[in-house]
Formats: sequence, C-alpha cells, structure tokens
Amino acid sequence: MSQLADTSLYGASAVAAGNNFFAGNPPQRVNGAPPSSATSLIAGTPTNTVSWYTGENGATPALQTATAVIDQGQTISYGMRANESALTTAVENVAIFAATTYSSANPNAAAQYQSVTQRVGANLDGTPSTQSISDIEAQIANAQTAMTAAQSRHQQTSTVLTNFLQSIEGVDNTKVGAQILALQTQLQASLQTTALLSKISIVNYIPA
Repeated sequence: MSQLADTSLYGASAVAAGNNFFAGNPPQRVNGAPPSSATSLIAGTPTNTVSWYTGENGATPALQTATAVIDQGQTISYGMRANESALTTAVENVAIFAATTYSSANPNAAAQYQSVTQRVGANLDGTPSTQSISDIEAQIANAQTAMTAAQSRHQQTSTVLTNFLQSIEGVDNTKVGAQILALQTQLQASLQTTALLSKISIVNYIPA
C-alpha cells in the first residue's frame, strides 16, 4: 500500500492539487497544519492564496465577449478568455508537471515520474467531447475569414462607386450638350410625328 501511495497515487495527488487550484473559484488549499497531515480543503482568500486568473468571468460565452459589425446585417464574434476550458487545461497540466519534484534517493522516483507524465499527457490530449485549443483557433479563423471576405466586397463596391463618380464628375460638357441637343431633336421629331398621326382619320381614305 505504501508503494502504491508513493507511485500511482503520487501522480493522482498532483493532478488533484492542480484541479483544486485551477478549477476552483476561489482556489482550494489544504486546511490545517502541517500540510502533510491535513485531510480537508478550504477556500483560499486573496491574503493567503494566489488566484491564477483575475480577468473578466461573466456568464456570456467567451467568444461573444467581443463582436464587430463587418457588413450590413453581418456580425462576427472574436472574444476569448484565458480561463476557457482548453487554455485552463494546458496551463494547469504544464504547472503540474513543473511543480512535481523527484528525489534521486527515492527508489520509486521513476514510477512517480511515469505516473505524473501519464496523467498529464492524457489531460493534454483531451477527449472529443472537451474543448481544445484548435477549437478556439478555428473560431477565430472563421471570424477572420468572414472579415476578409467582407473587406473584399467593400473594396469591390468602392471601386465600382469610384468609377461611377468619376464618370459623372469627369464628363465633357460639350459632349453632354451635343447629346442633349440630339435627344431634343429626336423628341421634337417624335412629337411632330405624334401630332400628324393624331390628325389622321379613316375619312381621309374614303372616296368622296
């Protein structure tokens, strides 16, 4: 039993301590002194425990904490929090691995190391049902892709409108006058033809 406590349970204890510190809000710490003989936990306070995350922690999903309107009727979300599940897991397990120590005089040191690395490795690999850092990357990448597409549409629209404006502002007045005069001549001829047609009567075509 003592060997089990000094090998497999060593890694389990390290992971449990990491969970208490990173997942607890507030962080949990051992209750009693000396810590080696404590059997319970107590919520830490700002005076005796360091909180690893002190940022915004509202009920709004992290991705939606930052939004931007990029086009008519189109909004993207690109918010993040350092305490998102995937990021917390990464920081926690790196901290667990860094905080554990092994004595060269302990014959179980190699087994302790293996116990810790197995648990840390499994936690970092994650499961299909848990958030991964690649999930966060994909969300931000999707927002960036949407923003790039909107920017391209805006540039195309700007080019079309600029060309249209230049065609209006840069027109030759003489050319415009000639076109108006030609239109006026055509309109006058059309009106004259209409007037003549209005005077036509079937009587004109009946022999006297």
